[in-house]
Amino acid sequence: MPTRKLTSERDIAKAAAYILRESFIKAARSGKVLYVENNILWSKTPNGQPVFIKKLSGRNPSLSKEITNRRTFKIKKRNVKVVT
Repeated sequence: MPTRKLTSERDIAKAAAYILRESFIKAARSGKVLYVENNILWSKTPNGQPVFIKKLSGRNPSLSKEITNRRTFKIKKRNVKVVT
C-alpha cells in the first residue's frame, strides 16, 4: 500500500486492515498461528492442516449479526503514532 497522508477514517481503516492482513500472512508462513472461524479456535502450521483447539462459548451470534448488518459505526478518535 503506498505511503501517503491519511485524511479520512476510511483511509485509516483500510491501511490498518492491509497491515493486519500482511502481518498475518507473514506469521502464517513462518510459524504456528491461532485464528477464530465460526466461533471455533484453530491452530495452523505453515504446511499442516488446521487443528481444532476449542469451541468458544459465551458469544452471542445474534448480536454479531446485528452489528455486521449496521452500516454506520461510531468510532472514538485517538492519537495514533505511525511507526515506520
